[in-house]
Order: sequence, then C-alpha cells, then structure tokens
Amino acid sequence: MQATTDRPMINISKVSEWLTQNANEQLYPRLFLMSPNGTLLAYSKPVDIKELRDQAALISIAWKDNCNGRQKFPARSDSIQDSTLKPALKTLTIETEDCNIIIRLLQPELLLVLVGKLPPRKRQTFRITPEGPGDPRHPDTETPLPRPDPIVKLDQGDAAAKLSGAPLGDGSTTKAKPPSILSNMSQREKDIKVGTLHVQRKRLDALVDYILKDFEDTGFVMPADSDLQ
Repeated sequence: MQATTDRPMINISKVSEWLTQNANEQLYPRLFLMSPNGTLLAYSKPVDIKELRDQAALISIAWKDNCNGRQKFPARSDSIQDSTLKPALKTLTIETEDCNIIIRLLQPELLLVLVGKLPPRKRQTFRITPEGPGDPRHPDTETPLPRPDPIVKLDQGDAAAKLSGAPLGDGSTTKAKPPSILSNMSQREKDIKVGTLHVQRKRLDALVDYILKDFEDTGFVMPADSDLQ
C-alpha cells in the first residue's frame, strides 16, 4: 500500500503481487481487495476474471444486506449512535457448497476477501455468519471438531500457522496448567483439530493485522472515488 499527503493511492500491481504471495493453492487460492459496492481493486493470480467479478458482485449484495440494521463503521467519537442498531458489521463468513468466503472490513470503502477450498468430500450447507465488534468469532475455537479436515493434512509445513511478512504468535501454552492432550499439541495440530475454516480465518486475520499496521504507518485512507494506479 502506498499513500501520499495529497493523493492516497493503491499500487494495484504491487498489492496484487503481495496477495498472490500470500495465497495458498490448497487452502485459500484466492485473495482480493474490493469496495463494498463490488469494485475490484487488487487480486491474487492466476484468476478467472469473469468468475471473480461475479463473486465480487455476490459478496457486495451479501455485505450490504447484512449491514442493514447495524451501525456505520467506524463510528466518530463525536457522533451519536442509534442504540437500537446492532454493532457495525466487521466480518462476514459465507459457507457455500463449494467454498468458504470470508470478508473483512478494513476501512469503510475497502474489504479484504479470502476464498478458501473445502476438504475433499466435505459436505456443508449454505450459511452466512455476520460478526460485529464484541460478537463471538466464527468458527468457535473453543469447540474443536472431532476429526481434522483432510485438506490441512497436506504437506504445507507451517503454512496454516504462518504468514509471510506478518508475524503470528507461537501458540505456546502455559506450563503451569496440568498436562492434557490439548496442551501437548503444537499450534499447528490445534489449528488442524479445529478445522479448515479456522485455518482460513486465522490467515485472513493475520493479513488484516499486517494491512492495518501498514495503513497506520502510511496514513492511507481509501476514498470512495479514488483514482487507482
């Protein structure tokens, strides 16, 4: 991301390259930036652009629908929020028969989207889960799945728990706790136990942390009518 004092900009080429480097063919092959109105800004490659545009249009509709009845984000410190409204939409998870789509709000005019593959032979029904500040994380990491998802057994090293350019916690456990099966697991084993959607969400969270830190350092703000290059 690049910002200037007089004209905030996104360097599409560099951001697309960064997204491509952080995608994973087996787990989350597609990452992209878009506006809430469906405008594509940057995306990982290779890509089927028609499919990507159709996906962005569907995401835009789902995002707007789930913003109804919620506060606007971010709330100004001097503004009065309607207490009858739910907290602002921050994350939207769409589970389809074919993939998992996780959308995260970066700024009012900017969304980061991760599209993740499903494990082989896994069946799931269509489901949309919205999250606002203070809402429980989806998926719930306190209730591990009884069986690991086959897709994360692939030889990815620590791909499920690492992010190029964005440091993650080491997942170490507190030694004072009594020994248990869970406490003896490595962080990667715990991630696998919870499931593929958790691994995909964890990667997106780490990417978001990295981007927001960059925005903070550069002062970048995405305007609604910015000129892109």
